[in-house]
Amino acid sequence: MRLPTRLLTALLALPGLVLLEPAHANDLMRVYDLAVDNDATYRAAQFARDAAIEARPQARSALLPQINGSYGYSESREEGTEAFQGTPEQPIDRDSTNRGLTVTLNQTVFDWAAFQRLRQAGEQVALANTTLRNAEQQLVLRTAEAYFAVLSATDTLRSSQAEQQAVERQLEQAQKRFEVGLSAITDVQEAQARYDLTVANVIQAEQVLAQAREALTEITGRPTQDIATLREEFPLPSPDPANVGDWVANAKQSNLDVLAARHNAEIAARGVGVARSGHLPTLGAQAQYQDATSDGSRFSGEAETETVSLQLTVPIFAGGATRSGVRQAIATREQRHAELDAQERLVERNTRDAYQGVVTGAARVKAFRQAVVSSRTALDASETGLEVGTRTAVDVLNAQQQLYAAERDYLQSRYDYLLSVLRLKAAAGRLTAVDLQEIDALLIES
Repeated sequence: MRLPTRLLTALLALPGLVLLEPAHANDLMRVYDLAVDNDATYRAAQFARDAAIEARPQARSALLPQINGSYGYSESREEGTEAFQGTPEQPIDRDSTNRGLTVTLNQTVFDWAAFQRLRQAGEQVALANTTLRNAEQQLVLRTAEAYFAVLSATDTLRSSQAEQQAVERQLEQAQKRFEVGLSAITDVQEAQARYDLTVANVIQAEQVLAQAREALTEITGRPTQDIATLREEFPLPSPDPANVGDWVANAKQSNLDVLAARHNAEIAARGVGVARSGHLPTLGAQAQYQDATSDGSRFSGEAETETVSLQLTVPIFAGGATRSGVRQAIATREQRHAELDAQERLVERNTRDAYQGVVTGAARVKAFRQAVVSSRTALDASETGLEVGTRTAVDVLNAQQQLYAAERDYLQSRYDYLLSVLRLKAAAGRLTAVDLQEIDALLIES
C-alpha cells in the first residue's frame, strides 16, 4: 500500500531543503567506511587492543633467558711515600688501569607465579580481541542509529513544513469565509492557533535535524548535508530463527559482552593462582662470565672467571601480605563471576526485548501505513463536509493534524524496525558490516 501521491508531492517539494551534496543509493556503506576511518571511539578501541595484546609477550619474557652485560673501566694515580719495616720512606708515583667485563645469564627454572601470569596474559589477549570486536559491532549499530536519526529528523521537518502549509491554507480560507459571513470568528482563531503551533513545530524540527547531523558528523568526521533515503516499501521478514529461546541461547554463548565477562572471570581465577604462588619456592639458574684486567707499575694481570649456580628461594614469612593477597584475589574472582551472571541476565532481557521489537516493529509499520491511508480518507471526508456544511473548520484541522501525525509515526516505525533487527543481531553477537549492506540495498537516491 503506497502513500498518496498528493501527500508525497507535498512532502518532497518543500522550500528550504536545498541539497548541498547529492545523495546516492548505497550511501549507508559510504558513511560506515568514513566512520571506520574517522570515529574516535573505534580508533581508541583499536589502540587499546594493540596495547593489551602486549601482555602475553611481556609475561612470556619472565620465563625466557635474561642476559645482562656490564663493562667497567677505571684509572687511578697514587702519589706519596711508603716504608716497609726497617727501611726508610720512599717516594711513590704510580698509575694503574683496571678493566672488567661481566656477562650474566639468568634463567627461571621454576616460578609458579610466572606460569600463571602467562596463562592470565592469554586471557587478557582474548579479552582485548573480544573488546575490539564489540567496538566494531557497536560502530555498525551507532552508524545505523545516527544515519536513521538524520533521515527521521528530515522526515519530521518535511512533514512539519507540509502541515504548516496546509494549516496556512486553512487559515486563509477561514478568514475569507469569515469576511463574507459564512463562518464565525472562532474558526479563524482556531486556525490561527493551529498555525502558530505548526510554526513552533517546524523550528523544533529544524533544531533536531541540525543535532542529528552533528551526531553523524561526530562519527564520520565529515559534515553530511544530505543522505540517501529508504525506499517507500521493503520486506518485513520475521526473525530467523523464529523462536526467541534460540536467540537467547545463542546470545548467552556468543554475545560479546558475555564473552568479555567470561574472560574477566578467567583472568580473576588465574589471579588467585598468582597470589597463592607467593607461598611456593622459586628456583633459578645463573651463568656468569667475568674478564678482569689490571695494569699498573706495581701489580698487573688478567683473570677470567666462569660461574654456574642455582638459587632456591623459599618464602618463610611476609608479614601476612601473601595471605591477604590470596583473600583479595578470591574476592575479585567471586566479583567477576557475579558480574558474569548479571551480564548473562541482562543479555537475556535485551535479546527478548530486541526480538519483540522486530516482531512488533513489523506489525507497527503495517498498522501505521494503514493509519496514513485511513487518515487521508478522513481528511478528504472532512474537507468535503466543510464544503457542504456538515463539518466545521475545526474538524478539518483535527483531521489534518491526525494525518501528519500518522505519517510521521509511519516513517519513524520503519527506522525503528530496521534498528530492532540490527539490535537483535548485536545481542546475539552476529552483527557485522554485511548487515549494513543488506539495509544499503533498501536505499534510493534522495
